[in-house]
Amino acid sequence: MPKKLINEIFLMRSISCLSILLLHSLARAYGDENHTVNMLRVLLTFGTPTFIFISEFILSRSYPQDLPSNFWSKRLKYIMIPYILFGTFYALLKAFEQSISSGNNLLSSFGDFLWRHLLLGDYHGYFILVIFQFYLLHYFFHKYLKKWKPSLVMGIALLINLAYLGFFNFVKPYPTVIGVYIWEKFYWIPFFGWLFYFTLAYYCGRNFSLFINFLSKNAKWIISSPLLIGTICLLLFDSQIISSISSKRVDMVFFTTSMILLIYYIATKIPKVPKIFVWISQYSFGIYLIHPVFLALMYAAFTRFSLEIHPFVLTVFYFIGSVLLSIASTFVLNKIPYGIYFAGKISIGMNDKKIVTKQFWIEKRYMDKP
Repeated sequence: MPKKLINEIFLMRSISCLSILLLHSLARAYGDENHTVNMLRVLLTFGTPTFIFISEFILSRSYPQDLPSNFWSKRLKYIMIPYILFGTFYALLKAFEQSISSGNNLLSSFGDFLWRHLLLGDYHGYFILVIFQFYLLHYFFHKYLKKWKPSLVMGIALLINLAYLGFFNFVKPYPTVIGVYIWEKFYWIPFFGWLFYFTLAYYCGRNFSLFINFLSKNAKWIISSPLLIGTICLLLFDSQIISSISSKRVDMVFFTTSMILLIYYIATKIPKVPKIFVWISQYSFGIYLIHPVFLALMYAAFTRFSLEIHPFVLTVFYFIGSVLLSIASTFVLNKIPYGIYFAGKISIGMNDKKIVTKQFWIEKRYMDKP
């Protein structure tokens, strides 16, 4: 993988990760009480779908023909197993909390949370189920996607994506328990709500030089579009036309796309990504999985001791604390036996020996050509 590509992904992954943490930190500190903060939270939801783009972009850029033989085994071990283990862990925490607060049977509550977490993705790890659907789509449709016209595929994907999200944004839920559950949570899981990001990433990664050329030619539009589209999103939220704070808003498809292009454009203009972004990128998967635990613990501590702290200061505590504690936990878990299956692997860094060696041989091969 060329070094320049790695630089860009480091920046995009770390910014996406930090946007999710700030989103959750603001929610803990302010709740839903502050309208201005809620508007900021709407814009921060771009981080979650950006990970769809990152995942598929790396696949299509790194493996233009076929996936490597160890593709599925690595992802089952280091992504799916952590999903299962953390889903079980969070189910136990929720069951324990419920048994204390309402007196429900611990084992019964645990079983109820467990099957919903693992089969329905009913916790923040649901995103892993979405990612695996796109792994399957790439595996089965790659040979067709590379033959089809990109503009046609992306256009159809955009229409499907908008129609799917628009339905759940604007149509009232079916008045049953199952209907309400689907409208509130489960519609997040099927890939239709994320399909455009997948096709955009596939063709950007596969046609990398054209993608970079597009960014250069349309720099003014790429810089200004997040401001314009973001303003429209805020107006829709402020007017209650779309009242949710979610990455599954129909308007967020356009805002997220504009942010993806902007971040990637900025990354192409930076000679070297700052080390802190590389560091956060390396631990992003562990941060994503673990940070809600530390947010909950800090919230419980502040509440228990009745500390009067301004919400802005609380947000800073939550944000920095959850980042550092999640990184420390991921580091420790990667050092103990089988801990890697709980928090996932620490990703490659800027000076990773495998990358440096591969880059050396790529350069040597071209230098040796007559």
